[in-house]
Amino acid sequence: MEALQAVVGTQISAPQSAESIDPYESFLEHARDHSFQIDRSSLLALQDIEHKSQETKNAIEQTIPPLQQYFAGLNERFKSLTRDLSLIRGKSLELNELLLRNSKDLAEISPLVNDLIISPEVISQITRGKINGAWVENLAYIKDKQEIYAKYKEEEREVPSDFAQLNELLDILELLILERSKRFIVSKVKLLRDQRTVPSQRIQRQLLEVKEIFQFLVKKNYSLALELRQAYAYTMRWYYKQFFGRYIRSLTILQFVSIDSNFALGRGLSSTSASATDRLTNYFSGAYKNSLIGSAVSTDQAINEYFQIEKRLAVLTQEDNTVMVSQIAENNNAPNFLEVGFKNLNLAILDNCCVEFAFITDFFQVSNNVEDLRGILEQIFQPTFDEAMAYTKRLITPTFDMFGVLISIWISHHLQFESQRRLVPVVDEFLNGQLMLLWPKFQQLVDFQCDSLRNFPISVSAKKLQGRKEESDPSAMTHELTVQFANFLISILMLSMTHKENIDERSEPLYNSIIRIRNDFETVMTKCSKKTKYPERFLAINYTYLLNSLQQSSVSQERREQDGHSSESRPSLIFQETMNHLGGLVEAFSTIT
Repeated sequence: MEALQAVVGTQISAPQSAESIDPYESFLEHARDHSFQIDRSSLLALQDIEHKSQETKNAIEQTIPPLQQYFAGLNERFKSLTRDLSLIRGKSLELNELLLRNSKDLAEISPLVNDLIISPEVISQITRGKINGAWVENLAYIKDKQEIYAKYKEEEREVPSDFAQLNELLDILELLILERSKRFIVSKVKLLRDQRTVPSQRIQRQLLEVKEIFQFLVKKNYSLALELRQAYAYTMRWYYKQFFGRYIRSLTILQFVSIDSNFALGRGLSSTSASATDRLTNYFSGAYKNSLIGSAVSTDQAINEYFQIEKRLAVLTQEDNTVMVSQIAENNNAPNFLEVGFKNLNLAILDNCCVEFAFITDFFQVSNNVEDLRGILEQIFQPTFDEAMAYTKRLITPTFDMFGVLISIWISHHLQFESQRRLVPVVDEFLNGQLMLLWPKFQQLVDFQCDSLRNFPISVSAKKLQGRKEESDPSAMTHELTVQFANFLISILMLSMTHKENIDERSEPLYNSIIRIRNDFETVMTKCSKKTKYPERFLAINYTYLLNSLQQSSVSQERREQDGHSSESRPSLIFQETMNHLGGLVEAFSTIT
């Protein structure tokens, strides 16, 4: 037992008697004893080793042989790829050398290619593109190519075999540009004769957008450019003649105030006799009498109001120089004086001449000769000038409106200075022609007013001065002709003050005309004074009235200028001399009395 314990390594109790122990229970008890249980970890380790051994055996028998075959094939492919890479390396070196040679050759020939090649896009644009600002860029492209081709020819450089064909293509493109440019200009000029009356400014703007095409025509086909310019001039000659013809007819519809022979100094007064009226009415021929502007009846109030023209000066001083459009003129029922029609027509001519001259300078200029453009402008507007001159003649021939004629003269002067400021030729000569009609008419009306004064019936009909009590003494009263003449003198002197330009006033017909009328008035006053008891007193009172009226007018004018209601104008020489003259008369006759 001891030996068995030593082998087993555990304490073994002595067996009990067979009679007292149940064998089954004894077996279970020994089974529960841990000392008799087997260690399973070794068994599991053994099983794991056996499994791995089997897997290893399977791998050796099944997996490794295919891998050996694969790696053997892979090695062969690596050898093949190595041979291919060596070949590619050689080809790469060969191509690199070829590329270097080609780059060197291309660097030598690229300027030639860039110089001589003509872009297909440019060809397509020239042949089928719409003519506008972008299309014009093709002209510069063709011009540059022509200069380059010419340089190659002159220097006899090496060129490709198709260089002659390229030259021929370039010539064809130039002809296409010339033809399309000509057709474009002709089509726009034809639109001006369209029955729909297309505004010329719209056509001109469209042409100015591509103004380079005409300069291209000038350089490539000078005669064709001149023909196109002449065609434009003839068309615009017709265009402006039609336009201003309609405008003049519109101005003719304007309702003008009738200023007939009754609007004369000495008329509209209580002392005016019927015989004097007949003499004045017959001053002009009967043909003039039958064509008077308007049909208004001349009343004493209308005659006296006529000599006060302050409201009419606005046509000279107003800053708004907008031309009356024909629709307004045709529907304007307000009474107008002749200077309204005169100013609107001549201002419209000046504005259109300015626009037209600017256009032909920008578009149709073929040289730096200004006289060339001047001739074109004169050719375009000559029929219009003739129509305007005829209108002015019809306007002033029947009228007795001396103020209207004088205002028209100043309008002509102002427009002349404006045309010089705008550097527009031709208009100055046209306005000189207008002045050649207006100044003789003005002198004729001055003669008419002088004759009216000479034919004035000598009387002492008067208006009592304020503050005077001697109603029975005519020598203490202001003559009613003096009151009328004061309004006339103030009006004509106000017109002389609107002349702002530095001129020699004594050389102007107005200077001598005022002196003539003033002298005739003084002659009438001298004759009337002889009908009074105190002639010197009569003359002193009347001349004092005139002097006071001029002084008040001068003060009022200065106030208006200070308030900004009137344009600044310097006192005229004749105004100052008239003031001094009347002051001398008042002083002389006051001293005598």
